[in-house]
Amino acid sequence: MIYINGKFIAQRTTGVQRFSLGIISALDRSLQADPCGHDVELLLPPGSDSIPGLLSISQRIIGRSGRSLNLWEQLDLPANARDGTLICLSGSSPLLARNCITTMHDAAIYMYPRAYSRLFVAWYRLLFARLARRSPFVLTVSKSSAFDLSLHLPSTQFRVVPNSAEHIINKPADPTLIEQMHLRPKGFLLAVGSINPTKNFSALIEAYASSYLAERFPLLIVGAFNNNVFGKCVSLKNHPNIKWAGAVSDTQLRALYENAALFIFPSLYEGFGIPPLEAMLCGCPVAASNSSSIPEVCGNAAHYFEPRDINDMKNAIELILKNDDYRSMLIERGYDRAHAFSWDHAAMCLRSALSEFNVIDH
Repeated sequence: MIYINGKFIAQRTTGVQRFSLGIISALDRSLQADPCGHDVELLLPPGSDSIPGLLSISQRIIGRSGRSLNLWEQLDLPANARDGTLICLSGSSPLLARNCITTMHDAAIYMYPRAYSRLFVAWYRLLFARLARRSPFVLTVSKSSAFDLSLHLPSTQFRVVPNSAEHIINKPADPTLIEQMHLRPKGFLLAVGSINPTKNFSALIEAYASSYLAERFPLLIVGAFNNNVFGKCVSLKNHPNIKWAGAVSDTQLRALYENAALFIFPSLYEGFGIPPLEAMLCGCPVAASNSSSIPEVCGNAAHYFEPRDINDMKNAIELILKNDDYRSMLIERGYDRAHAFSWDHAAMCLRSALSEFNVIDH
């Protein structure tokens, strides 16, 4: 029996939740065409909505109502999955689960611990160490992330199951936010991410403010801050032409990508980094940091800059905005690059890893 951790269904949607939903939906399609020799069941917390359209993966609500999601994951989930293998796709897993395949999306808790609360770092370091010792292999989302994690979990075998950005074009764009924020189509810059020091928004704001183009192109920053995870809030400068959108829907985000003159991704560290692929799939040129997994994901479809070099970032922004031919080339390459990542391919990678370690039939 194969069980899948459904905790992500009850959480706010970020990259790891998108990964979980994308993989499960694609895995269900794969199992319809080619069964794996085992029943597969998604275990959900009380009060959760099931995923519509699943035909080969069954869904069941388990556990005691009123428990926190963390307690549900640590107590109810392993108790209901003890007769099979539990697959956890969204980063966290039960500490005491016997047969558990976990997904570690990045090594940020080791490389940038100050970006998180001390309790968060201590818990995940304990969890990762224990799971790595007990699991036959660990899933992650890029070769870069596998390498970073291997430095801290050296005896662990990693298998890569990449992300996709296909979700961003599943629903029509909603342009209402563009109107509400008084933005002109192709007349603003866009950045997307949680307000975490590793996202490097303070450097982006400094680079933006130093450019003469800041008077012509507003900078819109999309993302929500999570006080329960992040420690001290990154210090952000105010600028009269910087707009903050907070969290937005996928339909609103699609419209922003489609109407932005440039998407900027200044992150210091990413295990994968979905937003650049989302922007590419929506026809928006990308300027991105040259750190961690970002070049692996974006390939030749982005203009790279050194994220700690304010002048380099500023020059990248100005170069792309001033050169229409270069922008057009980035847009064309971006379409091709983004289409190279699909959830169906990711589900094949997952099945290959599970088959390699005899979790499912070949």
